[in-house]
Amino acid sequence: MSDAQRQQLVRGIVPRVTDHLERCLESVAQDWSAGGDEADSAEWANQLQGYQYVLRRQFEEALERDFVSTTYPPEYKFSGSSYADDNSGLQILDDYQSTRRSLRHKLEGLVREQNRYSWFVFLQAAREDHRFEHPGWAPWSPLNWYERLIESAEEQFGRTDMTLGLMRAYVRCLGQTAAPTLAFVVETVEGCGLVREPVSEVPEGDLPGASPRASWAHATREEGLATASESAATESAAPAVGGAGGLAVSGAVMPAPDAGAADWLQWAAAAGWLPSGHGAAVGGGGPATAAVADEATADPRIESVIEGVLAGVFAEVSRHLDCHAAFRAMMLELQPLLVRAVSHDLEFFHDPGHPLREWVGSLINTGVRISPEVSADDSETVRRYLEAMRRSIEHLGRAIDDLDRPAAQALADDWAAAVAAEHEHWQAQAAEFTGPMCQRERAARARRTLTVCVLETGAELPECSAEQIVEAWEDLLAVDEAAVQVLDGQVQELVRAICNQASPDEANPLVQRIVATAREHGADEARVKAVVQHLGQAHLQRIRASADEPRFDPQARIEARRAVRLEDDDPDLLTDLDDPWVFDASRIRTGEWFEMVDKATGQFHRMGLVWRGEATRGYLFLSLDLGASRRHSLQGVAQELREGRMRPLPDDNPLDALLA
Repeated sequence: MSDAQRQQLVRGIVPRVTDHLERCLESVAQDWSAGGDEADSAEWANQLQGYQYVLRRQFEEALERDFVSTTYPPEYKFSGSSYADDNSGLQILDDYQSTRRSLRHKLEGLVREQNRYSWFVFLQAAREDHRFEHPGWAPWSPLNWYERLIESAEEQFGRTDMTLGLMRAYVRCLGQTAAPTLAFVVETVEGCGLVREPVSEVPEGDLPGASPRASWAHATREEGLATASESAATESAAPAVGGAGGLAVSGAVMPAPDAGAADWLQWAAAAGWLPSGHGAAVGGGGPATAAVADEATADPRIESVIEGVLAGVFAEVSRHLDCHAAFRAMMLELQPLLVRAVSHDLEFFHDPGHPLREWVGSLINTGVRISPEVSADDSETVRRYLEAMRRSIEHLGRAIDDLDRPAAQALADDWAAAVAAEHEHWQAQAAEFTGPMCQRERAARARRTLTVCVLETGAELPECSAEQIVEAWEDLLAVDEAAVQVLDGQVQELVRAICNQASPDEANPLVQRIVATAREHGADEARVKAVVQHLGQAHLQRIRASADEPRFDPQARIEARRAVRLEDDDPDLLTDLDDPWVFDASRIRTGEWFEMVDKATGQFHRMGLVWRGEATRGYLFLSLDLGASRRHSLQGVAQELREGRMRPLPDDNPLDALLA
């Protein structure tokens, strides 16, 4: 890190963290004065109030030293996990030392659990460029704050019960009230360029528990769809239930494919698929479903059993998610065809990779993305999807008598190609919505790149030069995305040269290299000319800048990024939170679908994430009919998840869950 980066981190982080400490100390003193949990709490309160200013000052000075020191991290006076001098085994710790270390571990666990996004960013910032062998050593880490506070407390109060009591209270305070402070620190760390890889694209690594966002196995109409955090916590504990209320059947073992109809009937009855009270098929049921059950009971033909099972499967889908009327009608038409096909190949029930089973799952997951209230007559896109479904079902009808595995695979492949074509058409229509957000993203990326370059060089860049550089970089970011990765490094090298007042002979070859790369990737001459003009002006203005010229302010850029709020964010949104919902929001990928409820009107739409920005942290959700859209920030998405107005749609195969 450069000196300028270190100073920017000090100015941004240390006052905020120190203010939070002061609030924690005041709260602890009040609790102890009121009696607390310890016999000596009143005396402790008096001592803490007498040394509160000293603790704050020593803590603040220690953090400042940690940020600016180029030899950091030094050894802590006591790390709580050191090794014996002549032995590879751990030192034998007394009660005080053991408690101190266990409190540090507790703090680490709290932050990992409750502030996962911050923890993830801190890990990335510590590991990029191998800054710190252990992320907890980083000066922006809460583990480092813990060490600095206990060092000061031990100096004032010794290794006493009071010191441990203070640290217990500080750990508790961090767990309860530190989320806004951590979110603030994250913004400063990222704004200073310490995290170059997009955090959302980095594997979980030290953050276990990230699982598929939603699954049919966890979907319930009454409780909503589980997020990644919730499903990870409940997956192993959820009991298997059967019949109308559940997705897995306890004690009902599916018979072998070559078993007789009686065995299949026994399994279906035990699983709860056949009783007339089980539920209706997609689009309605009742007498027809009961008739199927009665017929299967009286004459256990395999077709009757399968018809009852499939009717129950589609009923479960409809129970969990309302379906579009046209889609429900097609599912009713599909059932008798599917019964005929499955009756000749009962591996359908056993093999999750069966092409016919994968085809049905994909058909269902595509159909539930259509908002129930949308009229196909008013939406070309929805009409095209429904027509593609109908053609695929008709394909099954034509091939029903000769539907072996290869034929089923051909059906699945044709459907996959049709869905891909319709998705591409939908994405093309979405370009009208993504264009303005892409422009914002280019501007934000340009300003972030400039901010990092200025901080890394420590230069004072004139504001007029900064604006010219941003204009040039925005133009370059509009070139093919494949070129951006190459251009990013080239532009940063040139910007550093401009910041360092390079001569024209030094800067011109760098400009020409950028021009050659842009042309190689299809940039038109007008764009290339504009880029050259902007960069030339930036260099000239940097060389000729007067002493009283307005200067580019990195801190202003970081603050602007911190305050991002997009059009559809909740008006009551707090933009500096970090809880499990923020982490869930950061893991959303383009192509995921959600059921979203409007806070003001209560209307819901099913929308897919069609675009997200890494620099702006912007998200664009769009309905399949293009009639509804939502633009949220990262914190805005977290708020929608937190309030239950945004529920992920499962994209795994419902048959895998329902037939488990």
